[in-house]
Amino acid sequence: MTNSTQNTAKKVHNFYAGPSILFPKTFDESVDAIHNFAGTGLSILEISHRSKEFVEVMENARQIVKDLLNIPSEYHVLYLGGGASTQFMMTAYNLLEKKAAYLETGKWAANAIKEAKIFGEVVLAGSSADKNYNYIPKNIIIPEDADYFHYTSNNTIYGTQIRETLKSPVPMVCDMSSDIMSRRVDVSKYALIYAGAQKTWDLQVPRLLSSEKIFWAKFPEKFQQC
Repeated sequence: MTNSTQNTAKKVHNFYAGPSILFPKTFDESVDAIHNFAGTGLSILEISHRSKEFVEVMENARQIVKDLLNIPSEYHVLYLGGGASTQFMMTAYNLLEKKAAYLETGKWAANAIKEAKIFGEVVLAGSSADKNYNYIPKNIIIPEDADYFHYTSNNTIYGTQIRETLKSPVPMVCDMSSDIMSRRVDVSKYALIYAGAQKTWDLQVPRLLSSEKIFWAKFPEKFQQC
């Protein structure tokens, strides 16, 4: 195995919004997998994504997330390409039937709202745009006939964070890109959680999506199209 000790001796603190710091073991095992993955004689970049070796990688990756976040068995965990911003569109495309409620607390929430408006009516459950997003709205009003309620848990640009789990009369969706795994979260309170993996725990490529199976079942035709 490659010895990365000398490569990390001068490791510096990383204050970027993403990607996150990785452990030396991660580099070592990644290098090994590129040269000879799981004793196959092939690089992980060369083997089929349907091979038993790679399927095991993905199954382990899903299980680790389930264990760390204590995700209930009735939830799916998906790794998807495109970054969390792609989920702004995909959330509305799959879930917005008539109207959705959004909490506007920063740039990323505003971007999510912009995408959702392409697919249907968007109702603001609350907004702090009047003061350049320097606070979290208190009087949040969520219509009971909304298809879902969406909010962004942490706003890196403006320095605000929603630390408690909000209450919603409709299925709740949350973009946790910049604070997922930084604190305990009751996943069962959410219908859908998504996050860009690079922010706090992975490389700068995938996005994580955890969704309740029952919520998916409400929109079978649209999910089949994704």
